[in-house]
Amino acid sequence: MREKYNNILNSRLAQNKSYIEKELKKILSDIAAPKPLKEVMLYAVLNGGKRIRPFIISEVSSLYQVRPSIYKYPCMAIEMAHCFSLIYDDLPCMDDDDLRRGKPSVHVKFDEANALLGGASLLTYAYNILASKNFSIEDKKKIALINIFSNAIGHKGMLAGQFLDLEAEKLSKKPTIKKFNNIQEKKTGLLLAFCCYAGGFIGNASKKELEVLYEFGLMLGRIFQITDDILDKEGNQKLLGKKVNKDDEQNKATLIKIKGLDFTKNELSKFSQQAKNKLLLLNKDTKVLSYVIDYLCSRTS
Repeated sequence: MREKYNNILNSRLAQNKSYIEKELKKILSDIAAPKPLKEVMLYAVLNGGKRIRPFIISEVSSLYQVRPSIYKYPCMAIEMAHCFSLIYDDLPCMDDDDLRRGKPSVHVKFDEANALLGGASLLTYAYNILASKNFSIEDKKKIALINIFSNAIGHKGMLAGQFLDLEAEKLSKKPTIKKFNNIQEKKTGLLLAFCCYAGGFIGNASKKELEVLYEFGLMLGRIFQITDDILDKEGNQKLLGKKVNKDDEQNKATLIKIKGLDFTKNELSKFSQQAKNKLLLLNKDTKVLSYVIDYLCSRTS
């Protein structure tokens, strides 16, 4: 069973990754930007990565018979926003990482100023992609999708999560499960919730289905973040492509720090089952999305 799950998921992941990377390279190569700035953007986006977020959009979209020529737009937008976040996460004023995906971080490769400008350019271009006339969905739906995207990224979402994550590093701040849940939902969960929601939204899913998809995405965010914290403690730096044991060094608010490693692993198992149960409410063939849960729980990078 495990081998079958691996074969199916790995095949689908590789297929989607190849398609999305080809589209990303094409659209970024065509932009009218100074050559050095374009190089920063291309490097940040095409220097590796599993493309999990675009994959989730593609899988949910496929449940509702949305064509790749349509769902590729939110896929590209989410990956550019994600890569923007990685550039900023790695900056000396943030988490100060020299490695990303086994290669020099963008600010190391190009310098801090170009990293800032390249990251901002990727984020703003993500909005261009969602607003594109070639993204052929109704304008009303396009505006609604951009609004949800903004909330997932901006002062209510990922950027707020990064702020709270940095605030929690202060020794005067005592971490609690409530604070941890708030940080991980904003920093990780809302973007994954957008991925699940977007696929259903452009596929005309029902209101109830959209609620289920959004909640499922938040659960994926919890699973993703907890696995990240475990990998920082037990992972292999070569496989991860970034330094390990940084959470303790930087006094990060992690579930491991609050409740210990054994508790954290038990929570991961519990959330995994809850996420699978949530998928059953969709009454669709969601086995690949179920495989994604197992993949996120057992990943080594």
